Amino acid sequence: MKVMLDTGATQSFITKTALTKTKHLPLNNNQQHYLMADGYTTFKIVGLVKIFIDINQIKTNIVVGVVDSLCTDCILGMNFINKYKVNINNKNKQIEISTSNNKTTISMDDKIKDIITPCQLLNNTCIYPYQENTIKITLRLAKGELLFSPAHQLIHKENLIIPHSFISIVNHIAWITVYNPTSRIRYLKSNTIIGTASFTSSTNYIATIFDSRTKEKIDEDQTQSLSASSEQHINTLLTHIEDQQQLKELLNVLKKHHSLFDASKTTIAQTSISHLICTGDNPPTTSKPYPQTIEKQNATCDTIQRMLKNKQIRASHSQYSAPVLLIKKRDGSYRFIVDYRKLNNITIQDNHPLPNLEQTILIVGGCQHYAKLDLRSGYFQIPIHEDDKHKTAFITVHGLYQFNVLAQGLKNSPPSFQRTMSNLLSPCKKFCLVYLDDILIFSNSFTLHVIHLNQVLAILNKHKFQLNPQNVN
Repeated sequence: MKVMLDTGATQSFITKTALTKTKHLPLNNNQQHYLMADGYTTFKIVGLVKIFIDINQIKTNIVVGVVDSLCTDCILGMNFINKYKVNINNKNKQIEISTSNNKTTISMDDKIKDIITPCQLLNNTCIYPYQENTIKITLRLAKGELLFSPAHQLIHKENLIIPHSFISIVNHIAWITVYNPTSRIRYLKSNTIIGTASFTSSTNYIATIFDSRTKEKIDEDQTQSLSASSEQHINTLLTHIEDQQQLKELLNVLKKHHSLFDASKTTIAQTSISHLICTGDNPPTTSKPYPQTIEKQNATCDTIQRMLKNKQIRASHSQYSAPVLLIKKRDGSYRFIVDYRKLNNITIQDNHPLPNLEQTILIVGGCQHYAKLDLRSGYFQIPIHEDDKHKTAFITVHGLYQFNVLAQGLKNSPPSFQRTMSNLLSPCKKFCLVYLDDILIFSNSFTLHVIHLNQVLAILNKHKFQLNPQNVN
């Protein structure tokens, strides 16, 4: 039987299969849910049982939780380590175990990195032509950061593109992306082996097996890139949390995805869907620039320079041109608006639905915990399809420019934005509602809420979105 020592686990666990090969007392069928050391991953045990393990002729016993699967046969946590005064010597790769009248030393297995676990599809999956889907896979491992490798036979058989990637496992679940480059719909059945996941020498999970101090050092290194701006925003968001344990768990999640709160720079999201502007066979629409005062010309110039710097626009040679309006706001600054009425008149309507607010209220009613996220300049984070960027060209006295990102005022901006966000967050639809750039997360317990929040933030972070910290609550 393969046994793993884990200083990050308070209790010990064994798989059902390994239990049948181990000397033990009768099983107490008491199903429970445990919270793992990360503070938000939960897993279920089917019961508790005392097992007896002989280690170099030293007889030991410990109460363990019985689970369906683990990355190994048995994990011995701190209840075993404390009981038998286990001394872990990383330098010499040895483990010393003591009883009241005996002591023994065993060698660590340095081949833990070679553990490989299969990855199966959790649900039946349909991938449309030329579409990229984020799909859910299930593994025997409950939690970890692993390297995913696709099943090459499946790739060749179905003509799919499945990249190698690092995956984060939470409650036996992880997400991978699959792209269908063909003109045919591809169907994948649940339980299909879509690839394997393996440990690497740099994974946090390996560090926690031997010494929790190693994990703390890794976590410290990961948070060093946390900017002062992000840290301030995150701390401000949690000032209303009085429970110290809840505060700690939420801080861990938010700091893990701290780049979402970094307002020092703008980003363009990396999504599989880009905005299309379908104009049929209509000729390009053109307009002359609207006249502006010197003050407005200067404001227009400043806005253009800022958007050029942020790569939201670029110089254009398009046959299209739409004029610019500047609307004065209450604070004295100007709102930059492109008059796309002519372009909108020849644009084919996108009928993707927007959520019904009344139904939304009914769905979330009765939940105990909520989180509201707001995307920073949401439209400007969505890319426009390269073939249609020239249609967004706007004209000013300073020249002709076109948008790289979704612009306010385009006919199909709302449905296109909604489609992008709904598709992106579809894995979270049971606990997450999206209305344009507003995202609502709702849960029935704090433990679930932390899990749900982490999953949503992980998707947004992966695709390089940014949040507006002032409107997150």
